[in-house]
Amino acid sequence: MASRLVFRADRCHITSLRHLPSRTPRASPARNSRVAPSPPIRPSFFRRAASLTFRALLFTSLGIIMGAAPAYGTVAAVLRPPSDAETLSMCTPTDEEARAKEDYINAHPFVATLRANPDYVESRPHMKIPPAWRNQNLTGGTLMGPGKMIIPPFSWTDKTGKSYVQITHVGTKLCGHMGIIHGGFLATMLDEGLARCCFPVLPHNIGLTAKLEVNYKAPAMADQYLVLRATTTKVEGRKAWVDGQIETLPTKEGEQPIVLATASALYISPKEAAVRGTDMETSNITWHPSLSRHERNQLRDQRGFTIWFTGLSASGKSTVATALEQHLLHLGLAAYRLDGDNVRFGLNKDLGFSEKDRNENIRRIAEVAKLFADSATIALTSFISPYRADRQIARDLHVNASQAGDDSLPFIEVFVDVPLAEAEKRDPKGLYKKARAGEIKEFTGISAPYEAPESPEITIRTDQLSVEECVRKIVEYLAENGLITVTKETR
Repeated sequence: MASRLVFRADRCHITSLRHLPSRTPRASPARNSRVAPSPPIRPSFFRRAASLTFRALLFTSLGIIMGAAPAYGTVAAVLRPPSDAETLSMCTPTDEEARAKEDYINAHPFVATLRANPDYVESRPHMKIPPAWRNQNLTGGTLMGPGKMIIPPFSWTDKTGKSYVQITHVGTKLCGHMGIIHGGFLATMLDEGLARCCFPVLPHNIGLTAKLEVNYKAPAMADQYLVLRATTTKVEGRKAWVDGQIETLPTKEGEQPIVLATASALYISPKEAAVRGTDMETSNITWHPSLSRHERNQLRDQRGFTIWFTGLSASGKSTVATALEQHLLHLGLAAYRLDGDNVRFGLNKDLGFSEKDRNENIRRIAEVAKLFADSATIALTSFISPYRADRQIARDLHVNASQAGDDSLPFIEVFVDVPLAEAEKRDPKGLYKKARAGEIKEFTGISAPYEAPESPEITIRTDQLSVEECVRKIVEYLAENGLITVTKETR
């Protein structure tokens, strides 16, 4: 059927000839006509599906991000806990009463004395607990707040783990009898404070309460400041004994504190701490067993163990360790030496010489030495390792790595003993001279302590014996204890 265009004043359309009127109206000028828009093209099914999917993913992702945002801070706080110094600025009292308590402690003469002591590290340990977890923590959340512990306690910890001091204010909501602080709160305060005292000397800074005895001496009245003092009295491997007491904080000069309660406790670091350490447990990491240590020792025809040299700088640790390594290699035994200076060029190049970094330095080396020893290699380490607690951690790593029925992982501590005067006389690197001049801070033997081993397996005096005699003494010990097999000619 034929069709033709018909122009109207307001539209243009196509119509059939048979529907046209008998007289065709005169067309309006083309310049005055408006062309009707084409009908919209409907998107294809696939384009609509893709658009819908994109929008769903977009809003779902936004929902997940917004929902996970509150948890991010908690995870970050656990993986990167604040330092002791950072905790001091994390508490800002929001009301007048809390500010008054905070200001009173900060201005107290006893606090000034503690802050002037270079052996103490100040912190507010409860601030290290992630905010989202504080409601599930007794002293960091449940017992914190107005009328209870209105501000987080101030703490001072001796760097060597020997002593600890804590100051806190206790309110009326912590009472058992009217106006008297509940004895259970004091026991909790003592348990936690004594534990914090000995943590630095326990393996991996972990300890569980094995025994706690509390003796109450006088009523602890509410709405006053309390001082907790603790002292580590004995350390044996994974065990630490601590004594402590709670006393009043004097309110005026010359006033003597009143002892309110005394306590003694035993804390034990669990064996699992050597394996798990202080890191968070993860469900996607699994220990994969391989050959037993006995099988590996038999296949390599030698026993793996660690010889740990410790002593002052310039005592001769590296010299003797190097000579011993060469002698063992000549005997056909696999041996490898880890040197204090050498590892700081790679494995430990991110560490300095603060006490914390020194502790981490020794922990890493102990772990590496353990792996060498586990591979049926004789690991020799020559580090100052000045603290007994750090050396005990290294020993425990080896002891706790032994499985029932398998070969043990021996740890032989060699004390390279020389008088400080002799070490200073040698001073091949000029370090003692710089330390005496104040150019090197925290230098072992001068401005930092060296804790000599109490019962090392071997002691050598490099000021009395030659290097060859020192090596012979160590080799004889190894042979006598069945760790290596040598003849008289090869000793």
